[in-house]
Amino acid sequence: MLLALVLTLAGYAVLGWIVLSVLSTTMALVVCACFAIVILASVSQADYIAYWATNAIAIEREQYPLLYDTIERLARQADLPVPPVAVIPSDEPNALSAGTGNRTVVCVTTGLLRALDDDELEAVLAHELAHLKNDDSTVMTVAGFPMVVSAIALSTARRTFTLGSYLIGLPFLLGTYLLFIGLPVYLASLPGTLVLSRYREYAADRGAVAITGDPYALASALATLHGEPTPPDADLRTVAGFNAFCIVPTDSLSPFSTHPPTHRRIARLREQFVEDTPGATST
Repeated sequence: MLLALVLTLAGYAVLGWIVLSVLSTTMALVVCACFAIVILASVSQADYIAYWATNAIAIEREQYPLLYDTIERLARQADLPVPPVAVIPSDEPNALSAGTGNRTVVCVTTGLLRALDDDELEAVLAHELAHLKNDDSTVMTVAGFPMVVSAIALSTARRTFTLGSYLIGLPFLLGTYLLFIGLPVYLASLPGTLVLSRYREYAADRGAVAITGDPYALASALATLHGEPTPPDADLRTVAGFNAFCIVPTDSLSPFSTHPPTHRRIARLREQFVEDTPGATST
């Protein structure tokens, strides 16, 4: 966590340095104020953003009674307010949680509901509740903000690098400018985001086991999800920005995963299963 904090501050330091370097003091203060407003809005409205970005549909108990009842029971066990449950119409098996306090939501895809058995689904839901318990949505939103800014700049720059923009001149120059602004921020903020995200995934795995008391079920769920084939035109690719909140990462243009390798997560859970089993010995 100390390493993650230092690396996260490095991302903010580079972002602040670039803002102060390219803008006047007054404009830099205005931009920083806008950044603060965006961060505050992203934290306080994270549940609405999740609904909007994933096309999730809030459900009632009569629509998915098992899902609804399981969330309600697990939330009581975790001493959490029962979060709203939403279903994402997607064949890719995944789940995510977002929000803070009483403004939270747990989203699951229809593909997840088909892929997992009852115990595995319970473990995945417990993992998402552990994220809410740890307030990971807020932590990752704040920590990952510089990388989001840089990713927007780099994405915009990439779209301007066309033959037409080169011939016109101005769009190509703008793209080059954004590239030299976004790349240093991205490189500075990426390590902190990855370290923090992976640490908190392990913490959510431990939290899920603490809620359910069944590390084997979560290990089994991860193995099932890891083995699921992903279609070439994966329909959750548009919400790759929510990778840090998902049970497993969805397709992303980034070569770096926000999650620890699945086999390492399973190995840790199996070690915990052995430790928690009376009379068991590791082999």
